[in-house]
Parts: sequence; structure tokens; C-alpha cells
Amino acid sequence: MCLSTVYRGEKRPENEVLKNVMLIECKDGVVTLTDIMGREERIEGEVASADLTGGTVVVRPKSA
Repeated sequence: MCLSTVYRGEKRPENEVLKNVMLIECKDGVVTLTDIMGREERIEGEVASADLTGGTVVVRPKSA
């Protein structure tokens, strides 16, 4: 099973959004993250990078 930790902006501990993410959906400028417990987190922006081997994803927030 490949689970990821998602970060906002850049991969730094203080930017962590959600751990153990199993599903990422992107629609209309919103990235929806779902973890293995079914918790959801939504971020306006887009996936900037995904390291599936390392289990990290970075979401670039939408500019104001």
C-alpha cells in the first residue's frame, strides 16, 4: 500500500497538511485529500509534485 504525506507549498514539517493519504482528487482548482481513516482535507491549488516512492506530495496553493 502506498500512502503519502501531503505538504502545502514545500516539503517542510510546518507545512504538513495530512498524513497517510490514500486518495487525491483534483477538480476545479481544489485538491481533495482523503486519509486511510476517511478524513478529508481540501486545498485550493494544484499538485506541484508527487514522490510516490518517498511517499510525499506537494500541493501549490492557489495564488490570492
